[in-house]
Amino acid sequence: MIGRGLIKVLPATWVRRLEYLRWFARAMTGAGPVPARPASAPADGRFPFDYISQSQMQTLHFELWHNPTLLLEISYVRQLLARWRAEHLLSRRAIDRVAEVGAEVAFNTVDYNIEGARAAAHLDRPMIMMNVVTSIERIRKNISSLDVLSVGPRSEIELFGLQAAGFNLQRIHAVDLFSYSPYVEIGDMHALPYGNASFDVVFLGWVLSYSRDQAAVVQEILRVCRDRAVVVIAGDYSDETRDRPTFRNETTHMKTCDQVLALFGEHAGPVYFRHDPEMPSIAMVMTVLEVRK
Repeated sequence: MIGRGLIKVLPATWVRRLEYLRWFARAMTGAGPVPARPASAPADGRFPFDYISQSQMQTLHFELWHNPTLLLEISYVRQLLARWRAEHLLSRRAIDRVAEVGAEVAFNTVDYNIEGARAAAHLDRPMIMMNVVTSIERIRKNISSLDVLSVGPRSEIELFGLQAAGFNLQRIHAVDLFSYSPYVEIGDMHALPYGNASFDVVFLGWVLSYSRDQAAVVQEILRVCRDRAVVVIAGDYSDETRDRPTFRNETTHMKTCDQVLALFGEHAGPVYFRHDPEMPSIAMVMTVLEVRK
């Protein structure tokens, strides 16, 4: 039972969440008698677990127990796991990093993103990209057999999102200038450590602006992509007014989807999705395209 003293200091929404969690845990495990619903749940049939028996709840428990990666489909779980694993790994193992950062990479990129991995490993924005890509029918129908590359994931949250979307962990590769994770290999997006025509889907989320030579990045992406591969590029709008001394103003501006698509030239096939910024409040630039080789 939730203590009365705790109830007095917690917001009502948190009290309700605690009641739901306690009810859910008891219903799934069969630990003692379970009321039909938490006390604060609506009594009008709209509580999602109305009409579900305790034995059916225990079926859910069985499935989750034997396939815990199903929990990755819950954003809150992904965020907690990414944050907890980052805290553990960053405190117990050395951070691997490229031996020498090339001139194509903006100043301070590595150290800035290591700090970002420490502070915001739970930032779940990569899921925006997964949601769009998995709406493409040929991707959705073949998702477990596709080879996927994540360029510059920074933390593990992007890899958890890929698994949650249905991609096969054994066919997911991730590369970054640094790594604290067993999921992420060391490499530079200007010279990817993969063979020609290796991937069916490539994600570049919030990473292209760190390049001082975006055309070189795209040439590498085209090299490692198979014909008709799907490429996702997302980032934040930037221009001359948004240069940051943190990077010695060396990051490359991203303003529109057309700017990004132009980098692919004749290799740009159908565009499945585009999201141009609506400044000042909507700042994301994101496009999803098929590449033709």
